[in-house]
Amino acid sequence: MWRLNIAIDSNNASKALPIVKTKPGKERYPGVSAGILSLFPHKNNLEITSRLLNAFGKSGIEPEAIAHSSSAVSVVLLKELIPKAVSALFDSFSFSAYQSPADWKLTQKGNNVLYREVVASYQEKRPKVYFLELKEAQELLRINLNSSDHRPMGKVFNYLARSGCFFSFLTWSRTGAEKSADLFLCLSEPESGKVADLIREELPRAIASRTNPVTLFSMTGPHFGDRYGIASELLSALESDNIDLMALNCSIASITGVVPAGQTDPAIHAIKKCFEVPSVVKKQETA
Repeated sequence: MWRLNIAIDSNNASKALPIVKTKPGKERYPGVSAGILSLFPHKNNLEITSRLLNAFGKSGIEPEAIAHSSSAVSVVLLKELIPKAVSALFDSFSFSAYQSPADWKLTQKGNNVLYREVVASYQEKRPKVYFLELKEAQELLRINLNSSDHRPMGKVFNYLARSGCFFSFLTWSRTGAEKSADLFLCLSEPESGKVADLIREELPRAIASRTNPVTLFSMTGPHFGDRYGIASELLSALESDNIDLMALNCSIASITGVVPAGQTDPAIHAIKKCFEVPSVVKKQETA
C-alpha cells in the first residue's frame, strides 16, 4: 500500500483534507503545522545529507520527512523546530548569502505573497521538462529504521560519500511510531548489497528489503517549482497506462520516480503523453 507525506500551504489545508478523506483506505491525518528547509547546491552530494543528519541528531531534531534530488535536499520539520534547525545548520554549514540565522530570517519576509501570485497567474497546458533522465539496472532498498537517532545514518552516508557511492534516489519519512522511520534508497545493483550490510552494522535493528531490477526516472522543468498539477498529471498518466510506480519523490523543482525495469518503455510513453520531453537521457552511475 501507499503512504503519502504531503506539505500543503496552511491556507489550503482545510480544502485539501476533505478531498483526501473521500479516498478509501486506512488513512491517518496527523495534520501539524510544518515548514520546509532546503539546501542548495546539492548535486547528489551525500556528504551534505550526512552533515545535515548529524547536525539534527546532535540537536535532538527529528524531521518529519526528507526528500532528495540532484539539486537540493529538502527537510520537512514541525514549525516550532525550524529556528532550532536553522541554528543547527549554521553550526555545520557556511552560506555565502547569509552570515547568521538572523540574516536568513530577514530574507524570508514577503516571499510567500510573490510565490502565490506566480502560482495563481501561470498556466501551462503541457508542462515542459529540460530532459527525461533514466538510470537502469538499479535496486530499490526499503529500510525501516527503529531509531530516532539520525547520527548512525549520517555516519553511513559520510562513509559512502567518501567511497564514491552514488544514490540516485533517497526519501525518508516518519512512520507514525515515535522511534520509527522508513528510508528508501535507489542504487546501482553492485552497490546495494554493500549499503544494506553497512546499514545493518550501524543500525542492527533496521529491517531492509530489496527490489531489483528497477529503473529510476527524473525530470526537472522550468516551471515545476511555481505551478500546481505537475505530480497530478504524472500520476494520472502512469495510472491510465497501468504502470506500477514503486516510489515517488517531489523536491523543489524536480520529480523522481522508480518503476520496475520491465515497465521502462511504457513509463517513458506515459510521461511523454502529458509532458513536453525534448530528449531522453540514459545514464548509469557507478561508484
